[in-house]
Amino acid sequence: MLASQDHIGILKSGAGNWNKWREENKTTKPELEFAYLRSADLGGANLAGAYLDSAYLRGAYLRGADLAGANLAGANLEGADLAGARLGGANLERANFGKASLREASLENAHLYSANFAGADLAGADLTGANLEGADLGKTDLRKASLERAPLYSANLGGANLGGARFAGANLAGANLEAANLEGADLSKVTSFYKAKLDPGILSKIKAEWPEKLATFWDDTKKEWIIDTTLLEKVKSTDWHGWPEGKDHGK
Repeated sequence: MLASQDHIGILKSGAGNWNKWREENKTTKPELEFAYLRSADLGGANLAGAYLDSAYLRGAYLRGADLAGANLAGANLEGADLAGARLGGANLERANFGKASLREASLENAHLYSANFAGADLAGADLTGANLEGADLGKTDLRKASLERAPLYSANLGGANLGGARFAGANLAGANLEAANLEGADLSKVTSFYKAKLDPGILSKIKAEWPEKLATFWDDTKKEWIIDTTLLEKVKSTDWHGWPEGKDHGK
């Protein structure tokens, strides 16, 4: 699908004109693929359901914008201001949010597979049910964010600030949590830490309080979580201190 130059022109004329046009054309899905919108002022714009695949939005002002259900796969939003924006159910696969502000943004059930959030501000963001498999969240600010029911398989959370974050039902199998700040984060309801990279102190805490979470993995055949009882016994033993380096991290 090619972008509509008419749609791009209306959007560039300002959020007020754009929102008026959306109101008058409710059945039209904006076609903004590959649009060049660097540093554009789109605060409060109604971009719900828009096609923004591979759009260039680096440094754009999208504070309070509605991007629910939009397709932003492969888009560049590096350094963009999306504080308070609504991105629920959006396709953000492989999108670049490096150093962007998503403070208090709504990203529930968004598709964020392999997205880049390195250095981004996600404090207080709602990522409930968001698919973050393979996402780079290294050194992000995720204080008090909701990661409940989020698949974080093989995600990078190294050095992230997760103070007070909520993880009920989250899958952290194979995730990297080294050097992450987990102060005040409730890890008791995490579904799995199977083969996750954890600092020794956190690993010891999980081993002592919730050893089954270190031996719980997803069985693709049975389509359910399984506890490896043999591994669980090893985890409980005094001489088990984690998985050998260099091993693949499975679900």
